[in-house]
Amino acid sequence: MKFKETDLPGIGKKFSIITSEDYKVAIIVHITGKREMFIFEPDDYDDAICDVVLSEEEANQLASVLMGAFYKPEQENIKEVLIENLAIEWLKVPESSTLVGKSIKEENIRRKTGITIIAIIKQNRETIINPSPDVKLEVGDTIVVVGSREQVEKFVKMYNLKY
Repeated sequence: MKFKETDLPGIGKKFSIITSEDYKVAIIVHITGKREMFIFEPDDYDDAICDVVLSEEEANQLASVLMGAFYKPEQENIKEVLIENLAIEWLKVPESSTLVGKSIKEENIRRKTGITIIAIIKQNRETIINPSPDVKLEVGDTIVVVGSREQVEKFVKMYNLKY
């Protein structure tokens, strides 16, 4: 698999993947949040055989399906046994959350809930991978967390977060 990221000034970013069977999948993430996905047949990367426009919410849902959040094929069962209770969730920080204006360290999130915040997507689309404990959370942030299903549920309830 080949992966390429390209800046598109004034538009957003383009991500291209060439699969092991030489199909090309190109995804344009617009600065507006809209996503366009194009699929090209092997040996013809000029004319897409399929194109789909997705909203940010639709793209997140599709990503969850592709990551296996809803269904794991049989060959995945061995891996699933090893990580059967693992949950990775994207959560929105609403105005009503007690996390607003507080840092990960200040709230002692891992100690209180057991989850780990692995990324924060800010309103300006800046993505902070593996954020430092001093990063403050703001209204509208999307936080990507990992933990057991029970830990994630506890975190969501404790801080009034949205899926």
